[in-house]
Amino acid sequence: MAVTLVPMSRLRQNPVFGTQRTVVMGLAAWSGALALTARERPTGWWPVDAVLVAGAAAVLAWASATAPWWLIAVFCAGAGVISGTYVWFAVAMVGVAAAAFVGANRRNLPWVRVLAATLGTQALFHSQLQWFHGASALAGALLAVPLLAWGVRRKTTRQRAVVGRVAWAMAAATLVVLFGFLVAVLSARAPLREGNRAARQGLDQLNHGKVAEAAASFAQSAEAFARADDSLGALWAQGARLVPVVAQQRAAAADVVGVARTALAEAASALRKVDPDSVRLVNGRIDLAAVAALEAPFVELNRAIDQLSSAADGVASPWLVAPVQREVESLRADLHKNQLRARNALHAVQVAPAMLGGDGLRRYFIAFTTPAESRGLGGFMGSWAEVTVDHGKIEMTRYGRSEDVNGEGEYADRTVQGLDELVAQWGRFGLNSGPGGTTANKVWSNITMAPHFPAVAEAIAQLYPQSGGSKVDGVFLLDTKSVAALMNFTGPIEVPDTNVTLTAATAENFLLRDQYQVTDIDARKDLLQTIAKATVDKLLGSTLPPPADMAAVFAPLATERRFMAWSANADEEQLFTDVKMDGSFVRSGDGDGVAVTVDNASANKLEAYLDVKVKYLTVDRDGVRSGRVTVTLTNNAPSSGLPNYVIGNALGLPKGSSRLWVSVYTAMPMMAAQIDGVAQGMQTAQVFGWFSSSNFFDIPPGATRTLVLEAQGVVNPNEPLKVVTQPLATVYPVEVARG
Repeated sequence: MAVTLVPMSRLRQNPVFGTQRTVVMGLAAWSGALALTARERPTGWWPVDAVLVAGAAAVLAWASATAPWWLIAVFCAGAGVISGTYVWFAVAMVGVAAAAFVGANRRNLPWVRVLAATLGTQALFHSQLQWFHGASALAGALLAVPLLAWGVRRKTTRQRAVVGRVAWAMAAATLVVLFGFLVAVLSARAPLREGNRAARQGLDQLNHGKVAEAAASFAQSAEAFARADDSLGALWAQGARLVPVVAQQRAAAADVVGVARTALAEAASALRKVDPDSVRLVNGRIDLAAVAALEAPFVELNRAIDQLSSAADGVASPWLVAPVQREVESLRADLHKNQLRARNALHAVQVAPAMLGGDGLRRYFIAFTTPAESRGLGGFMGSWAEVTVDHGKIEMTRYGRSEDVNGEGEYADRTVQGLDELVAQWGRFGLNSGPGGTTANKVWSNITMAPHFPAVAEAIAQLYPQSGGSKVDGVFLLDTKSVAALMNFTGPIEVPDTNVTLTAATAENFLLRDQYQVTDIDARKDLLQTIAKATVDKLLGSTLPPPADMAAVFAPLATERRFMAWSANADEEQLFTDVKMDGSFVRSGDGDGVAVTVDNASANKLEAYLDVKVKYLTVDRDGVRSGRVTVTLTNNAPSSGLPNYVIGNALGLPKGSSRLWVSVYTAMPMMAAQIDGVAQGMQTAQVFGWFSSSNFFDIPPGATRTLVLEAQGVVNPNEPLKVVTQPLATVYPVEVARG
């Protein structure tokens, strides 16, 4: 019987002899097959991924046949720890036990070593480490490389040579691939920058209603992204598909750029079908067929922007190559803003035909307010108009003063239903609770006291038919600044029986101050009514700019709550909400907030001379927020030189004195209040999601009074602070600070 003698030094190398080699190779192949169940995607291309994953697991198992038992145990223990699941941790611990068995028995047992390493490999490939992107791969490499290196070091000379040649060949091929991919990325950088610049330019042009220019910019951007896409798809970049990590980089970049190329081309095509001039108001009429024709291209535009936005969101992927990421990421904010705008534009196009009387006559009430005599919603409704729209034809059918609707109908018969918060808080100023509903008594003089326009508009819609008018489908509110803005489109307005010609630049000051130089109060009111009518009449007789140009003028006014709209139709009202022109005052959610309103209680016109400042300081401690609201009111009105109805009052106060009903709205209940440093009680309530605290202020001409209100409660500090300002003659600043 022949005996093979093996030196002791050689035994320490854990040699594999005879049939053991076959067993080891079989177990290695089995380990590779099992690894495929982990569904690892090192490149994202499944044929290559299958070869790489199975090959890596098989080679690691093969190498472990000659690796030290303790190193296998460490490998299995580490794999179990990062696996992230109890099942695979248990599997890895079996591997640790198997390796320890080898060590305890001081025997070679290559098949046990391979089996132990296989168990650890499966746990490793199924790991769910989420510290950062690639954490599992990095931790796996740190565990596997020492095992692989030590195992290969103990192989035969021939085996080590083969492994070395394969490793060098793979390294060389990887370098060639990386170089080709680098060339592709560098060649794509310039067109990426050009495409990004043109796309952002197109978005800006679209926001300003420059449709043709935006279409040209989007087409230019699509062409630039096409060049970038061609560079990333070049032949020398294809080898990147075979290299882990690099393959994901190439795929992510190609996906983003490819989608951008297609989406921008579609956006350009959609905009070429849009004719802004076709939907102008011409001599009081809008072509409804032209409005309806806009829906199809706006659907295409929305689809394109949604696709582009989704592609840009891909920059959050850790696989996206850095130069591509930087260029596309700069688009993200603009895209998200314009995604919302495009949806709103489509919604507007969809509802516009019905709003313009396409399904039958529509009737709207327009309230003209002046903040010279303040109300919670901004100003006193001095005049109003009724407008009808029938198949695109717009006409002003009625107009008048607040007194005209106050004097129509029977007070006792007027009711408001379903507006409990409005009635409860402001009923004593004109809305008085009565059997069967709410009776309105001179309500039109104070209808705008509530700061929440949807509630005010609904009350107007209910009360107008009870005050000599007809049922209305919607309500609009324009203050003096909005009326002045209309003159950007009408041109100058000549004021009858005067030498005054109003323009967009002069109208606001005239409506707030100069008109009150007319000493005959009835004549002045007729004059105000006449100016409103003349403006609307000239507007309806003009050829107006495209809707986008008009929106650019009125959007800031809507933001300041100087131009508001409400519809009885829920879908149309949602549009007004989406475009921030609904005038909502409601505080929803559990975040913090602050608002201040002032209401004229002296029946004069002094708020044109009122200066308001608001400061809100908060301190958080032990989960409780303390808030301090400081309201500073300065009366800059003269005590003489103006008609009595401007600076006088029926309260016995000196001329130029103002009595104001001041309300502070907070997210937390009031704890205490001081007026000019003296403790003061406040009338409190809960309305529209706010805690309100109110009281009267008498302010002599030239005087300043200060209200300090303390509030305390629990709010969600992660929610944004809601700040609502009242559209007075001047928008008052709200300073927010943290203590």
